[in-house]
Amino acid sequence: MEIPYTARNDSITRPVILNEPALSEGSDFHKISVSIDTNCTNVTSAAIEKLHLWTQILVLWYHSPAYMKVTKEQIRLLPNESFRVIRWKDNVRDVELIDTEGGFHPFRGTGDTWHSHSEMELVLVTSGAGTRFLGDSIAPFKAVDLVLVGSNLPHHWQGDSFSGYALQFNFGNEHPFWKLKETQELRTLWSNAQKGIRFSGMPAVEVAHLIKSMTQHGGIGRFGLFMLILEKLAKAAPKTGKLLSKKSFPPSQDHFIYKGIQKAINLLLDNFQEELDFVRVVKEAGMSKATFERQFKKHTGKTFTQFITEVRLDHASRLLVETDQAVSEIAFSSGFNNLSYFNLRFGELHHESPRAFRKRMKKAKMPGRQA
Repeated sequence: MEIPYTARNDSITRPVILNEPALSEGSDFHKISVSIDTNCTNVTSAAIEKLHLWTQILVLWYHSPAYMKVTKEQIRLLPNESFRVIRWKDNVRDVELIDTEGGFHPFRGTGDTWHSHSEMELVLVTSGAGTRFLGDSIAPFKAVDLVLVGSNLPHHWQGDSFSGYALQFNFGNEHPFWKLKETQELRTLWSNAQKGIRFSGMPAVEVAHLIKSMTQHGGIGRFGLFMLILEKLAKAAPKTGKLLSKKSFPPSQDHFIYKGIQKAINLLLDNFQEELDFVRVVKEAGMSKATFERQFKKHTGKTFTQFITEVRLDHASRLLVETDQAVSEIAFSSGFNNLSYFNLRFGELHHESPRAFRKRMKKAKMPGRQA
């Protein structure tokens, strides 16, 4: 049973859902609620007073630090694992957990939305292309794409159809893992991963092969491959690793704010090709305009205008390379309603015009040339 109640805080109007134990059958609150018929014609003054008291108590609880602490995405390990291996085909919603005996366990993934979690994650895209959101970085990706995502770093891979694998693990500073002297070589890798690291070249190819081979190993054999992967990443990072985000992101302490920003970004990504009303986005987030602008910058490292402009420019960049559409057609289909403004923003991002960018990128894709 859910009874919405509107509470105001920091100029925010949001629903408080009263579905805690106080509403269980037999409680005072439940007895009051069942005494009110559907037409609200049989309400006693005592019932109203008691209902008002309960709502006050629950609103105070809702705003208490215990509730407001963010509930992180739960990544559960099997009893005999210290890390987990997952894979997906075509989309990151339909994911399979690969156990140490080679068994596959389907589950609903959260990779199709902007999110974060305390676990680190090594993401390998084996086929497909799209846009990668990581910290304050918005950039195109295409297979093979290998990225180490640090703890609590917001991320999202977006594409029409792409497949891959991921290793997820959580060895925090107090974990026994760090009592092994050999693991001290990984400290710098862990620190840099807080901004996300993309690996390329031969190290990425070698690590991709090791990740794929994990499906054929279990127990100590799989753990040995995991340690070999970490060693290769640590050695490759100074040479071929590229930091993706300009800043690291501390974990959000406010679950309501975190979910509101997540909803706003999902709305933006679904509608960026259209003229998106800012008032609609703020309403979706459930915040005041001032709160939304402040929290959006805090959680993404960008203003809302910067974020949506980069999303549109990334989409336009891919169309310039993958199609022969006119530049004006690409600009309008990417959400820009002014060609001059599109050319200006594109030049600021790529330091060249859309036509020059298209010519250079298509020339680089010609046979016999390295992309």
